[in-house]
Amino acid sequence: MNMINHYPLNNGLLSDFDRMINRAFGAESNPCCDSDTSCSKSIESQSQDEDGWKLRLELPGFRKGEVKVSADEEYLTVRAETEDEARSFLTTQERRIRISEEVNTSGIQAKLEDGILFLEIPRRVKEKPVDIVIS
Repeated sequence: MNMINHYPLNNGLLSDFDRMINRAFGAESNPCCDSDTSCSKSIESQSQDEDGWKLRLELPGFRKGEVKVSADEEYLTVRAETEDEARSFLTTQERRIRISEEVNTSGIQAKLEDGILFLEIPRRVKEKPVDIVIS
């Protein structure tokens, strides 16, 4: 059986064009990271172990006070904004990374060094089964 694609522009030239424009203006084509390819565009380095994840994002030209990291139940958001008053120029970057239910959002740690943001994202501690006494 052959699959009929009713919207061929969604997969071909239009998608490539959208990606090119989004890259040129610093936006991600799919900020929610539904697939590995969209996540890898915004994350320069990542590792995982039994305790959690470590991410490395490059934010050249931004200082500590210009970067904000927030997390809710679904997304980790990194927003960086700086203003060059001499040239009346505003630079903004925002990256949204979909996180799983396994993430302990209250334990996320962030450190910015030389334009590189290091994030440590801990796993949620699984509760051990409890034996219930029958009375």
